[in-house]
Amino acid sequence: MRFIAEVFDRYPGAHVGVLVAEDIAVAHSDPGLEEMKIEAFSVAEEKLGGESATRHPFIASWREMYRSFGTKPGDYRPSAEALVRRALKMGGLPTINTAVDAYNAVSVRHLIPMGGFDLDRVAGDIRLRFSPGGEEFTPLGSDKTELTYVGEVVYADDERILTRRWNYRDCDETKITTRTGNAVLFADGPEGVPRSAVEEALLDLEMLLRRVCGGGYRSGVAWAGENEVALSP
Repeated sequence: MRFIAEVFDRYPGAHVGVLVAEDIAVAHSDPGLEEMKIEAFSVAEEKLGGESATRHPFIASWREMYRSFGTKPGDYRPSAEALVRRALKMGGLPTINTAVDAYNAVSVRHLIPMGGFDLDRVAGDIRLRFSPGGEEFTPLGSDKTELTYVGEVVYADDERILTRRWNYRDCDETKITTRTGNAVLFADGPEGVPRSAVEEALLDLEMLLRRVCGGGYRSGVAWAGENEVALSP
C-alpha cells in the first residue's frame, strides 16, 4: 500500500507529510490533550496577531492554490483556515476523539491543514490527484452524495474519493473513530511554505499521538523529487 501524489507537475513547490500510525488506541477524550488544545489555540491567536486568518502567509498560500484548481476559497475554505476561524469564533477547539483532536490541535498550532483516514478501511493505494469530474463523494456526517468537478484536487483510494478540494472535507466511510486501530495522517504544505514547516508539524503530530494514542509510527514526505511514500512495511 502506497501514497502517491500526482499533482507536483503543477505544484512543484508543495510538500505532503505522511504519518502512518499502527496499533493505536483512540479514546473519546483525554484531559492532557484538552490542555494541549488550549495551548495550540493560544499559539494560533499569537501568530495571527489579531489579524484575519486570511492574512497569514500559510493561509494565503492555500487560498491561492484553491483558486488555481477552480475552488473559491471564500466558499470552501482550506481546512486549517476553517478550523482556526471556528476556534476563534467558539473560543477553542471541538472534541471529536483523541486522534482527531490531536491533528486538529497541531493543525491550528502550525496553521497547516491536516487530516487522516482509518487505514483498515482504505482500499488499495491512496492518491492525491486531479479528478476527471463526476466522481461520487459522501461527506463526513452526511448521507447525501456529491459529485466532483473537472480538475478538482482530491485524495482518493482505489474505490472512492476520500477528501474533496485537496483538504476541504473528508468522506464519511474512512473517518477515524474510537474503533480505529491503524491510521494514516497527512500534513499538506502548499507552495510557498517550506518543507521544514511541514516536517516540524508532522513531528509534533507524531509526538502528541504517541502520548495520547500509543502505537508505532512511520513517516515520510512526498514532494516533486519523490512523490511516493510507503504506507505498509
